[in-house]
Amino acid sequence: MNAVFNPIQTNGLSRNEKIKNLLWVTVNCTIFRWSPSRLGIFRRYRVWLTRLFGSKIDYTCSLHPSCKIEYPWNVTMGCLSSLGEKSWIYAMVPITIGEKSCIGKDVYLLTGSHDINSPHFALITRRITIGSAVWLATGCRVLPGICIGDGVVASAASLICKDVEPWTVVGGNPAKLLKKRELKK
Repeated sequence: MNAVFNPIQTNGLSRNEKIKNLLWVTVNCTIFRWSPSRLGIFRRYRVWLTRLFGSKIDYTCSLHPSCKIEYPWNVTMGCLSSLGEKSWIYAMVPITIGEKSCIGKDVYLLTGSHDINSPHFALITRRITIGSAVWLATGCRVLPGICIGDGVVASAASLICKDVEPWTVVGGNPAKLLKKRELKK
């Protein structure tokens, strides 16, 4: 093994942010997760819990109890958007989701990665922006720094590693343009 390679074992977050996130993880894994998914009152409750930790999530949003949100103070969601079962929102830096967007089951939004050319395997973070009227179907993965335009549909298990133009349908690994999305009148 190359003697120069000496990966860091922590991230660059401040001690206060790490403590705040530890408190949030405790909430996310307990009273957030234990709230019933079918009763409407608990939707607002889950949003309220994330807002206690600084999220800017509209009260009309739906957060499934099994979704995992890390660093909620970096998450913004417009009205009537949703996070599906077992979705993972890794928001080391801002993630913005527009209005009426559906983040499906097992979808990962990842803002953190590592510089593979760095001898310390340095952390790299880049924001994610998702427009309005977007549907990320089951199992999609969105990598750091991606901008997804309004009206995009990503088919199941797509790996989105490049920006996506508005009103398109993409799919595959890596995701490629399949067709334009045209709403019927």
